[in-house]
Amino acid sequence: MKSEQHIFKALEELSKQDGFWEIVAFFCWKDTFIHFSGEKLDEKAFSAQFDRSRLSRTELSTLIGLACKHGYKASQLSFDELKCRAEELWQLLDELHNSFYSTLNFSSLVSEAKPEDDRSTFSHKTFSDFVHSNEQNVFMREAIFYGGEGAYKHQYRDLAKRRYSYDDNWLQKNKGFSISQAAAVITAIDQIQLQKINDAASESRSWPLPYHLPVFMFEPSEITRQSGLDIQIVTAVIDAFSAQPEEGMDCFNSVDDFNHRNAFPIIKIGTDIYLSFQSYSLWESLYESPFFWFGADKKYNTTASNHRGIFTEEFAKERLALVFGEENVLSNIDLFDGKNKIGEIDVLVTFGAYAIVVQAKSKKLTIEARKGNSSQLKRDFKLAIQDAYDQALICSEALLRGKLTLKDSSGAALSPLHTDFKTIFPICLVSDHYPALAAQANHFLDYKITNAIKHPYVMDVFLLDMISEMLESPLRFLDYMTKRSNFGGSLVSNHELVTLSTYILQNLYFDENPSMVMLDDDISGALELAMLARRDGFDGKKTPDGFLTAHKNTYVGDIVSDIENSPDYALLKLGFQLLSMSGESINTLNSEIAKLIAQFKTDYRHHDITVPLFEANSGLTIHCSEDDHETAYKRLLVHCEKRKYTCKANSWVGCCISPLYGRLRFASYHESEWKPSVEMDKLVTDLKPLNSITPTQRTSSKQAIRNGGKKIGRNACCPCGSGKKYKHCCIN
Repeated sequence: MKSEQHIFKALEELSKQDGFWEIVAFFCWKDTFIHFSGEKLDEKAFSAQFDRSRLSRTELSTLIGLACKHGYKASQLSFDELKCRAEELWQLLDELHNSFYSTLNFSSLVSEAKPEDDRSTFSHKTFSDFVHSNEQNVFMREAIFYGGEGAYKHQYRDLAKRRYSYDDNWLQKNKGFSISQAAAVITAIDQIQLQKINDAASESRSWPLPYHLPVFMFEPSEITRQSGLDIQIVTAVIDAFSAQPEEGMDCFNSVDDFNHRNAFPIIKIGTDIYLSFQSYSLWESLYESPFFWFGADKKYNTTASNHRGIFTEEFAKERLALVFGEENVLSNIDLFDGKNKIGEIDVLVTFGAYAIVVQAKSKKLTIEARKGNSSQLKRDFKLAIQDAYDQALICSEALLRGKLTLKDSSGAALSPLHTDFKTIFPICLVSDHYPALAAQANHFLDYKITNAIKHPYVMDVFLLDMISEMLESPLRFLDYMTKRSNFGGSLVSNHELVTLSTYILQNLYFDENPSMVMLDDDISGALELAMLARRDGFDGKKTPDGFLTAHKNTYVGDIVSDIENSPDYALLKLGFQLLSMSGESINTLNSEIAKLIAQFKTDYRHHDITVPLFEANSGLTIHCSEDDHETAYKRLLVHCEKRKYTCKANSWVGCCISPLYGRLRFASYHESEWKPSVEMDKLVTDLKPLNSITPTQRTSSKQAIRNGGKKIGRNACCPCGSGKKYKHCCIN
């Protein structure tokens, strides 16, 4: 197999040939735009962008960097020339990807691991550990270079304007434009480029185009007309993000080296003539580049750094307040045990018995880490993630102990927390795009899980933006956090957008309870379309069909709607129980509730059903009654305790619905480890056998184990107390 460096040199030789810029333009046209026919872009057409034959953005950036390294050469190619050379280039890039996993050189590894005179003491375990470490480095390098994008273009646009709003005075004084004006110029470049590409496709009516390079060119005067901004402002923005082709490219000698074209994605190819190959790179540069501008100004750097921290905390607080309410979200608070400061929390959400502890960081991944340098990767991760998690864990444990004094940044005491927290979610939040963040968290994060403190969730501001956008109620948000936490590191994806998309579409439910799940990028297509509809006015569904839309305007759907914003623990548990049931089970439950209501309207008496959830070691009892609250509530409590006992469950949920209105009246939650009881044995003797309805939960085997569930044998006595075999009773 050819080495990575050998393939890179072959690519560089190709880049010196006439026509290479046209080949780059062809791939950018083919792989960075969505090609479809018809009047409307649908999900099927949109999912084509995830086709594996497409080059990744990092591969395209590598080609652009190599093209620029040897200067601008505009040459049009014939169709046959373009086809032949594009295939050769694609083949080399495929070999480049494979070279990341080339066979390890064991002799070389031994030489690197130990000096020659210590070779005899190099143990088998040490060697195995060292090989594993190198394999891990290779994996992380591949994940960093080829991992999918964790943010959408419109997020870079919107969050950049928020992130640098405090720095506008510096930008206008030193760069000649505000951050909003920069965004307006890039938007105009996008619009003009898209119009040119559509016009070219319409005129040629061929695939590929006769000549691709011109559609990526523009002049400042075009941007001025499109944006309505003064030419001086437009020129200032273009100058800030542009460079001559060869500028800064001497050091670009491997895929991991700094690519100057990523920092300056607009290429100046002539007097007032520019090229922009990748719109995404331009928006990413808008979000990332000011960080380096400020860093070059030693007097302003500290101020800019403070502004970044303020942005991250304020943004997290704002997005979480949209879900949980401003009254339930605090930011920048210190925790004291008496006079001793225990820790500080960037953003704290308290909602009933649930808490979310957010610790924010803004450390970037260094060039050496991107190259797969194990020590540097771990150092970067520690500064960006591990330190934040360690602080979150300290604060979470302190919240569980209670008796704390909370103070704001000025030292003023805040109202005490009166809640006994049952579940705390630690979140480590980074403000920059962190390549392969999910993979690095799985490999490097040292964490601790308890009954109350859940698996940590490592995310960037872009993911938090989307979770809070799509999961708009506390119930939905906490349900997702719980299920994501239960899977821990057994869900594998390029980025967490895919995981969120899976939840939105199918409730993180997978057939056959797999021990590990690998999610492909194309799952996130529906989410991206929904975000475009919400943020850019795209004509499409703002909520994809799936888990979030299923069962609306049904009895169960109405119950979920009624409790979505309630902090009541019993109601939340009821909601989680319903959201954990399969679609088929929900349909059955709706049908049974309809029967209860019909029965009531015939005899005006109390009716009920019970749903045992044996694998989850839990169950659900539903009462249908118009009796007074005290009578109905007491009846529900007693019934649930009896059913919990006969099913040998550790938890049980009960609810009462109004048969006149078909809506929820109240709920109860019962949680305690099951133990045999002579007294309960007597109380349940008059309990009728369970109803035939037995909806099942959509739960993984991991969840069932954590909940203490035991699998019931088909021929075993049914735990409902009916005396029948399980296969002839509740399994049906």
